[in-house]
Amino acid sequence: MKLVGLLTEDPRAYFEMLEVLREQELRYISLEFSDPIPANIGVVITTERERDRVLFDAVVTDEDPDVAVARAKKSLRGDQNVTDLMIGIDPGHRPGVAALGDGVVLKRSLAPSPEAVRDMVEGILQDYPSDNVIIRIGHGDRTNRNRIFNRLWDDGHRLEIVDERNTTTRSQTPDEDAAVEIAMTPGYKPYARQKVEPCDGEIRNIQRLSRLESNGELTVSKNLASKVAIGELSMGQAIDLQRGSGPGSD
Repeated sequence: MKLVGLLTEDPRAYFEMLEVLREQELRYISLEFSDPIPANIGVVITTERERDRVLFDAVVTDEDPDVAVARAKKSLRGDQNVTDLMIGIDPGHRPGVAALGDGVVLKRSLAPSPEAVRDMVEGILQDYPSDNVIIRIGHGDRTNRNRIFNRLWDDGHRLEIVDERNTTTRSQTPDEDAAVEIAMTPGYKPYARQKVEPCDGEIRNIQRLSRLESNGELTVSKNLASKVAIGELSMGQAIDLQRGSGPGSD
């Protein structure tokens, strides 16, 4: 049986990968860049920064050691195709996004905005093509959830909304962890685009954030705050527009 090769000069990455390999009881060999890669190695795990130094066909990298090891296991099986692809999204200002292929975590990260989720999903679909794709979105944060939902709905994806009350975890990456749980949890299937209607509390919070971002110089109007909430304007654009019309708010 082919083994995993662990090849990196980054001490932190090495020990994090080593811990996951041992937890999953995978057979591995620690390698050096100065030595040839043995014939019994089936895949090499390294860092993205060192990837170009690895003279081997099967190389996997990821900042998350669990994801890197999952990809290495998949490569060892010789199974690059994905039968069932589940994408989980934890909605928010910076949504968590996770992809599971046949039960294995393939990717997990944060999107910089609700609108950026669409491009991330397209990237996942290009990297892991599958005939059976389900995208699951957590039911919380309704405004951001519906912003994400509508863009994916317009692209014709199979979507489910998931009760995410039991997906919150206490970790250093709670949004990404929640996205993994959401991806694994069946939800209900809406049959229409969703209304994006920010509540008064969301409007007030955006106005509060505008004061912080402008160092107390101004507060964006409720109208501009509403446009930020539904994704028509960025906070910076709203502040610039408010600055042009005066510092007051309505």
